[in-house]
Amino acid sequence: MTVINFFLTRHGETQWNKVGKFQGQFDSPLTEKGYRQARAIAAQLNTHNVGHIVSSTLPRAEKTAEICQAILNTSLTRTSALIERNFGDWQGKHISEVKPDKNFQAIFHQVNTVAPPNGESGIDCAVRFQQALIDISNTVQADNDFQKIGIKNLASTAIDNILIVSHGDILRCFLSLMVDNFSDEHAINTHKKAFDNGCIFQITYQSKKQVFTLVSTLDITQLPAVAISTT
Repeated sequence: MTVINFFLTRHGETQWNKVGKFQGQFDSPLTEKGYRQARAIAAQLNTHNVGHIVSSTLPRAEKTAEICQAILNTSLTRTSALIERNFGDWQGKHISEVKPDKNFQAIFHQVNTVAPPNGESGIDCAVRFQQALIDISNTVQADNDFQKIGIKNLASTAIDNILIVSHGDILRCFLSLMVDNFSDEHAINTHKKAFDNGCIFQITYQSKKQVFTLVSTLDITQLPAVAISTT
């Protein structure tokens, strides 16, 4: 197997997303809309033969992944390598509190070496995410034990369609830096539609060439809303 399909998605809406607070590596619960979005992600991928799900270890991503797992009837593992960018001192603050920072535009609208105070740069988190996907790809192709890269309980069957449940800004940084044919316009701002909660990007990874390529974007807003309990 030399090509793997990754479906990259952002978790469902959370309480802090709703009110405009930076989460980063902090967390808040999914909203009712977030639960619907998680179900819509699974519905959109239901015909794509997803063989496995790998999730960030942050609870909002885990909950989204668990909902997808139940609907898609597949296996799920977790890794901290997929957690959101560390926004340092910005975490837990409203966006209006950090906008005056002189580096706000460089940090939140671009991808470079500038980091929030005590946080992680866009380049660093993009490299982290890229390495996580390469590790997953290498492990799948070698049919090795996922525990070697901190991912547990993966079935040993061959998998070439993998759902990755992660976060908005790390997806923005990774896609803009590491993925061939990804438009720079998409990476300007995580608040634009391209990086909304529940967004899905299908990419391929060619291990021999070590190249990631954007295949398509999938729109969950075209699907009917489905209610789900938040318990």
